[in-house]
Amino acid sequence: MASIRKRPDGKWRARVNYKGVTKSKVCRTKAMAERWAREVEHAIERGEFMDTSLTEGVTLGDALARYEEEVTPGKRGGRQEASRIKQLRQDPIARLRLDRVRTPDVIAYRNRKLAEGLSPTTVRLYLAVISHLFNVAIRDWGYAHLTNPVVRGIMPSAAGNERDRRLQPGEEEYLLNGCEEYGGFIRDAVIFALETAMRRGEIANLRWEHVNIQKRVVHLPETKNGSARDVPLSSRAIEVLRRRSKVRSIRDSRVFGVAPNGISQAFSRVCKAVGIEDLRFHDLRHEATSRLFEKGLNPMQVAAITGHKTLQMLKRYTHLRAEDLVELLG
Repeated sequence: MASIRKRPDGKWRARVNYKGVTKSKVCRTKAMAERWAREVEHAIERGEFMDTSLTEGVTLGDALARYEEEVTPGKRGGRQEASRIKQLRQDPIARLRLDRVRTPDVIAYRNRKLAEGLSPTTVRLYLAVISHLFNVAIRDWGYAHLTNPVVRGIMPSAAGNERDRRLQPGEEEYLLNGCEEYGGFIRDAVIFALETAMRRGEIANLRWEHVNIQKRVVHLPETKNGSARDVPLSSRAIEVLRRRSKVRSIRDSRVFGVAPNGISQAFSRVCKAVGIEDLRFHDLRHEATSRLFEKGLNPMQVAAITGHKTLQMLKRYTHLRAEDLVELLG
């Protein structure tokens, strides 16, 4: 049975000790304390009682920190997810109590990020972190009283989000000249991206043990789609690797010696310095893939090089310039 006692400050403490469950709560009035105690006892009797005290004082930011420590390291792409978690923890939504995060809060976060200029695809990745966090908390952390606020229908549509930005006449020369002035790895990374259609992360994580200059192939044991692949190398790509071998570090087996974010930062600074607008490093993969089609490779051959899992995924990479198709038409 519950015990109800008045405290010196005039408030009332209700204490329930029933079927192995002990709970207490301070209420403003005796009636409120009695009502709370009855509700708890009835919930225990029906087997519906959930201990919400586990999340008292736990914010979404706290939960994100635990998620980053316990869950993220085991994921492919964990480094990128850790970066997203860092951004999430700096947002006002992270200050909300975990058990008080509701769907309208997530929608407000979504709308705010879209208004800030983040792409729908990027926002989807942030919401996916929040959603999986709640699933893990409910399933593995004992927070069964939580409800996942990321419900069906609130993910921003990625339709129309595809970019078809290609290098315009003269831009490659401007870009490489800017890279030359910037110095370091970035010029070689840009050329390598244009010659191989490799992703930013694949280039950053490429290690010398996966390079075979004699066979003109690099092996990628881990890729975004989960399948290893071998990428054939052009003469220009081989030249890049030979240059990189001259500055090879004995302490770092990475060919370019830089993290993915380092590539993006250097690339953005170069573009800004030479006045190239709306060009991202990932656009070089699109440019390279389109060039493979322009060389006459068929979709199956292109997919083998680029690592696209389905031919459907290559549709957005075939925005070939009309003037380049005239000769093929005769």
